[in-house]
Amino acid sequence: MMLTPRTAFAPAQRFDRDTVSAQAHRVRNAENVAAILDAVNVPVFVLNRYRQVVHANEPFYALIGVDDPQSVQGLRQGEAFGCIGVQLAKPTGGCGTGSACRTCEAIRAVLNAQAHGKDERQCAFRLTRGNAMNAQFRATRVDIGGEIFVICALVDIRDSLWQRDVQTSFLHDILNIAGAIQTSSEALPQFNGAQQKDYINLIQSACDTLVNEIKSYRIMLQAEDGSLQPEVHTVRSLGFLQSMVQIVNGHRAGQDRSLVIAPDSEDANLDTDRGLLSRVLVNLIKNALEASDPGMTVTARTDVKDGWVTFSVHNMTVIPEQVAHRIFARFFSTKGSGRGIGTYSARLLTEQYLGGSIAFTTEPDAGTTFTVSYPARPAAANRSV
Repeated sequence: MMLTPRTAFAPAQRFDRDTVSAQAHRVRNAENVAAILDAVNVPVFVLNRYRQVVHANEPFYALIGVDDPQSVQGLRQGEAFGCIGVQLAKPTGGCGTGSACRTCEAIRAVLNAQAHGKDERQCAFRLTRGNAMNAQFRATRVDIGGEIFVICALVDIRDSLWQRDVQTSFLHDILNIAGAIQTSSEALPQFNGAQQKDYINLIQSACDTLVNEIKSYRIMLQAEDGSLQPEVHTVRSLGFLQSMVQIVNGHRAGQDRSLVIAPDSEDANLDTDRGLLSRVLVNLIKNALEASDPGMTVTARTDVKDGWVTFSVHNMTVIPEQVAHRIFARFFSTKGSGRGIGTYSARLLTEQYLGGSIAFTTEPDAGTTFTVSYPARPAAANRSV
C-alpha cells in the first residue's frame, strides 16, 4: 500500500497495482457480476475501498474514450473521467482529495454508499477535454469474496435538464417578450403622433430582443452538438466592449447599479465571431450586475499583451467556496432551476469555438473578476467579410 498523501476531503490512500489487479480478478470472476455489468447499456464501474476503478463495462470505456481497460485500472473515477478538479488536487492525493472535491456529488455518493449501503444523486462534471457531463449517479455497496466494493452507475440526464431549461428559462423569457409585444400592439390604436411612435419603437425593440433570444438558444444547441461554425470578423476590442456595456445598461440587471469601463482600458484589433463574443461578454456582465447589491459598481476593461486580447469584468461580491468550485458546471446556478447556463456557455463558447480561455478570481477584499482571453489573430479562422 502506498504512503498516505495529504487530503482536503476524502481519504487519499491507494492500493498498489498488484492489489488492484488481484481485486479486478476477483470481481471479474465473481458469480454473475461481470455478466450483469456487460448486460447493462449505461456506464457502470466498480470501485475498491479507496475509490479506485477495478472493473467496468464497455459503455464506461466508451464514455471516457479508452480502448485498453488496463489503462484505467487503479485510477479514481475523476481521474478516469478527466475531471478538471483532479488538476486542482494534484498537490495532494488525486481525485477526492482537493478542496474542489468537497462539492463533488459523485464522491459524496460513493462515500455515503460505503457508509450506509447506497446513495443516488445528480452530478455535474467539468472535464479537461472541454465538455461537461450531467448524470444521475447511483452508488451501491457490495461484498465480493469478503471484500467491500462500490458499484457505480451513470445515467445521462443532459436531455432532461435541457428540457427543464427550455421550460423554465427560455420559454419563460420569450413569453414575457411576446406578452410585451402583444400588450403594446393592442394599445397602439389608442394613440397617435409622438405617443404612437414611442409604442412602435417599443414593439420594434421587443421584436429584436425576441429574435436575439431565439438565436441565442439555437447557438447553444449547435455549440452542444458540435455543429456551430464561427464566422470571423475583425473588431476593435474597446469599441466592442463599449457596445456590450450599452446593451446591458438597458437590461433590468443594471437597475440601481453602475456599469463602467476602466479608463485605462487598451484597444486592439481582434479577429473573432462577433455574435459569440457578444454572448460571452453580455453573460459575464449581467452575472456581475445580478450578483451586486444596489449601489455597487461593476467595472469592465480590455487589455492587450503578447498578441492576446483580454476582457475582464469585476464586482465587489465574493463567491462562496462551495459555489466557486462549481461555477462553470453545466446547469449549476445560485438563481434557481433553469438558470445555470450563463458561465457554462461562456466557457463553452470561449474554449471550444473562440480559441480562448476563461478564468476567475474571488477574494474577500478584492471581490470577483472574470477574465476571458483570446488570440488577436487565431491560427485558423473561418473568416467572413
